[in-house]
Amino acid sequence: MSIDSNEIFPFIQFNSQTSRERGYEHGTILSERIDKSIKVYREQFSKQKNFNEKYILKLCEQYHRGISLFSNDYLEELNSIAISSKQDPLWIIALNCRLEILNHLFFGVQNECTVLYDKQTCQLGENWDWVQDFEYLAFINYIKSNEILLMNEPGVLGKVGFNSYGIGTTINFVDPSAQSPNPSNIPLHISLRTVLDQAKTLEEALNIFEQNGPGFGGHVLVGKFKIQFLFFCKNRLFLGDDKGQCCCVEFPGDKVQFIRNHPYHTNHFLYTNNNDDIKDKPRYQNSLARYERVKQLWENKKSIQSILLDYDDKQTYPICRLFQPTVFGSVGTVCSLIMNLKERTMNITKGNPRQYPNFHQYKLDKKRDAN
Repeated sequence: MSIDSNEIFPFIQFNSQTSRERGYEHGTILSERIDKSIKVYREQFSKQKNFNEKYILKLCEQYHRGISLFSNDYLEELNSIAISSKQDPLWIIALNCRLEILNHLFFGVQNECTVLYDKQTCQLGENWDWVQDFEYLAFINYIKSNEILLMNEPGVLGKVGFNSYGIGTTINFVDPSAQSPNPSNIPLHISLRTVLDQAKTLEEALNIFEQNGPGFGGHVLVGKFKIQFLFFCKNRLFLGDDKGQCCCVEFPGDKVQFIRNHPYHTNHFLYTNNNDDIKDKPRYQNSLARYERVKQLWENKKSIQSILLDYDDKQTYPICRLFQPTVFGSVGTVCSLIMNLKERTMNITKGNPRQYPNFHQYKLDKKRDAN
């Protein structure tokens, strides 16, 4: 299978049953995009004052060891991606721990994601705000063997998506507030894939995040679909439901923090009011402005789609933004996506929603119930 290098968000299905074969598929089909993605991140890393490639690769060696102790299957898949795409294995590791590397380099990104979950409709949404290059690098990924649907980056095992049990994940960049001497050596993107591979319930998903360690910055909003059921009471038949569930999972660097049933998040920690490490920086004002705007729209019962697409050219930090030049390159909303965890569908704009407003739908045909 070959893909057009100019296609925005192509759909790619992995049919292999083993980690090694799946990694080979990934690396072969996406070799050109993997190469470009590595070049983008190498450039991003190099813009930091404390950049040193030997330091980056040393970090990747630590994460490589962490992954090897955690899962031979994931390590084999990553190594197979590296071999089939003809890349240094440590740079494939770098793609999977780029969030942690950027935090180690004190990246301080100003434009990042907005995520939210509607428990009534079981819709989990995200605006992925990042460098414009990824309009032509990211892809829609169906992993057939595990029944997972993802919006993913080349060379990366896990990102934004859901599984056939109706467990969905999103991810935000957040600076670590605690400089742990022993940050988790399991990258957050690997934990995301683990959740989608293994979790059948919200509690199982949260347990995976907790067991995988405190991380080094970042946030995940996890959603679970609503189960409808019939029951009898006093000889009458009733239709009831177990309301959709969600949890904000924050990774400040010392301990995983859980904020249950909070439906939205931007790029500052909510478990504490102490964001002193970033409160005087533009990225905090960016995050706070978007958070307050989401809160206002949410309280006015606006739909997830209308919130994600909200913008006003008078706003300094709109939720949905056009690409603008920054020191890190052209940054803006790469795509908007809405996952219906009950129906197992993903609706996504193929590119910046203010330029490409149409949503395209992808669906998992298989639905499984953990109960």
